[in-house]
Amino acid sequence: MVRARNNQLVTLSNPIHRGDALTIYLTGMGRTTPAVETGLPSPGDPPAQVLVPPRVTLGNVELPVSFAGLVPGEIGVYQINAVVPGWVPGGMAEPLTITQGSSATTINVRVVE
Repeated sequence: MVRARNNQLVTLSNPIHRGDALTIYLTGMGRTTPAVETGLPSPGDPPAQVLVPPRVTLGNVELPVSFAGLVPGEIGVYQINAVVPGWVPGGMAEPLTITQGSSATTINVRVVE
């Protein structure tokens, strides 16, 4: 996960801030439109978007997702672009959960003002 403001990984010393734009990199989000053959790089124009949109929450607050799909030029790497609202709770270990269909994964992240 990368903060758009400084293009650095989210860590305890580089926490998520309210209002941040985030890019979350992951695998396993399934089929896309346009379809991309297994083992081939993803197109950039148009970008390949997932068929089943994910839901992203942070501290039980839903984050607006502007894009979920394959990273252009990469093979099998997906990204989710989301924005952190100002009312997300702060803390040392806030749960960030990505849900897609019947699957979900959670990591704890530090959130500050």
